[in-house]
Amino acid sequence: MVTFAGHKGGNSLAYSLQRSAEDADLPLVDFVNADNPAMAQKARKRSHSLRQDKAIAELPAGVEPLPIAAHQLARLPALPVAQSNVVVLGDITERSAILTDDKLGVYSEFSIHLVKIFKDDQSVLAVGGLVEASRLGGAVRFPSGRIQRYTVSRVSRQGYPQQGKVYVLFLKRDEDGDFSILTGYELGSTMVNPLDGDPRPGNDLQFGIYRGVKQELFLTELQKALRATSGGGD
Repeated sequence: MVTFAGHKGGNSLAYSLQRSAEDADLPLVDFVNADNPAMAQKARKRSHSLRQDKAIAELPAGVEPLPIAAHQLARLPALPVAQSNVVVLGDITERSAILTDDKLGVYSEFSIHLVKIFKDDQSVLAVGGLVEASRLGGAVRFPSGRIQRYTVSRVSRQGYPQQGKVYVLFLKRDEDGDFSILTGYELGSTMVNPLDGDPRPGNDLQFGIYRGVKQELFLTELQKALRATSGGGD
């Protein structure tokens, strides 16, 4: 991500590049399509959404939605095997942002094609199948073309899986049987990159201990963590 010190002079391009990268990171929903009948059932998952004090609407020029503070990530270990109902390796086949039916919340949903299942506490998933999981927040595009980002505090630096990329994801099941993403790690060609945290010195989270680590070492550590819990792993 490009860093910036201000909005004036030589920093304007850096600021523009950063915002473009952040917008690309977030799944997007068009406000005019939010009431599409196909989205109606998903729009009722209010507990999965980043809630606002009033209905989401286009803000005045120069005004941005305030990030919402969240402490869930800070309480997790770097490999939250015990806190997860499911731990999987998979690629993201689809992602979208969804406005709740009351327009007070927005969340992002991801379709995960399952390549490997490390843990499944109910033994209901199968390699080759799909599972959907969500994260708080998302981006909303209004008819004017303006995009508003609704995110968790940048201190937490909660990331969003990218379509076409491969991740190890730690999923939590709620009382309705729906999954949310606790955290995850992108598996590149050889190295691992945490989904959450900020790589700048002094800003990273506990997940940063695996930033740039070779895949083989990371997967070995994951297997050790799995064996140390009742979830098991092969």
